[in-house]
Amino acid sequence: PQSNNYKKARKRYAKKHLRVSRKRKGFGSKEALRVIKSNDFIAQVNLNVKGMVKNSRLAKSINDVAWSTFRQWLEYFGFKYGKATVAVAPNNTSQNCSNCDQKVPKSLSTRTHVCPHCGYVEDRDINAAINILKKGLSTVGHTGTQAWGEISSDLVGHVLSD
Repeated sequence: PQSNNYKKARKRYAKKHLRVSRKRKGFGSKEALRVIKSNDFIAQVNLNVKGMVKNSRLAKSINDVAWSTFRQWLEYFGFKYGKATVAVAPNNTSQNCSNCDQKVPKSLSTRTHVCPHCGYVEDRDINAAINILKKGLSTVGHTGTQAWGEISSDLVGHVLSD
């Protein structure tokens, strides 16, 4: 049997964890609601969070930001408020040029996108955001895209037929 002090310490520790998890959940839901209310269309990357967590160096950080929970809240509020939310495949979103659609390979340390084909220069993240938006807009109107919450968003990014 454990001592009473041990049991009290366990309760204190559990309360701290509960408080942190509730804060994380509350923050995620508030931010998702803010994003849904301020936009009519949300295109997001369909990240493989379960696979990303297998990297031991990044696992704690990825779990702390609760990407999967945030995405679930986005889809829930999108359905509730009638806003289109689309998850797109992450393939080459930061590698392709958003201006001419040519693939420009670069390392993770390269933060500026410079296209040798058309001369387009932009920040890597902005270039990726434009590509994600283009992919998302190309799937709107197709069935099975999770635009209104009908089918799981795991199917998004595949060739869709009406």
